[in-house]
Formats: sequence, C-alpha cells, structure tokens
Amino acid sequence: MRRVLSIAPLMAVAVLVGCSQIAAIAPVGGNHLTEVRFATIDVLQEQGIALQDVPTCTRGDDGSVACTGTTSTGDDVAASSPGSDPDRVTVTVSSKVVFDGSVSEVIDRAAGVAS
Repeated sequence: MRRVLSIAPLMAVAVLVGCSQIAAIAPVGGNHLTEVRFATIDVLQEQGIALQDVPTCTRGDDGSVACTGTTSTGDDVAASSPGSDPDRVTVTVSSKVVFDGSVSEVIDRAAGVAS
C-alpha cells in the first residue's frame, strides 16, 4: 500500500506533463489549411483585433489557402498563403496588411516556443 501511495504523485506529474505537451503541439498538427487558419487567428489576437466571424478557409487547386472572416467592428478579414510557399501568410483587415510572414513562427510564438 505504501508503495502505491509513493508512485501516485509521480504518475500524476507524468500525466500533467503529457497533457501540456499535447496541448502545445495540437495547433501545429494540421495541414496547410489548418495551419493558416490558426496562424490568422493568432495574428489577430496578438494585434488585439476581436473577431465576430472566425476566419473560414478554402484550398485552391494550386494548393493555395484563402481565409475570410469579420472583426467585431464589421471590418473584413482576409488571409492568403500560396501553395508554392505554405509557410508564408499575409493577413489583411479592411485591405490593410497587418501581417506578412511565417506561419510556423506565428504558431510557435502562440504555443510559447522560443525561436
């Protein structure tokens, strides 16, 4: 009985560590479309831009990804990522570019991964 009680705290720590690691990698476990969508949302949150309609994304025949949504103030949100460079995303709000850069850097930053 004493042995079981001494192992229980170690098992609890292992479970908690495992959960936090899974949570950290969950956003990057998707495909190009999913990663662009997460990066777009992360960019908008970083900039303090609240959303009314979360961006929805579609994939083009050439592998490109395009997303559209709406801010809480009614401004249009658009994001695009070319099929030829899936790590690049451009996010605009009312035709103003608010971000143009790396999808993976945005996702890593949101997950707390130092680059």
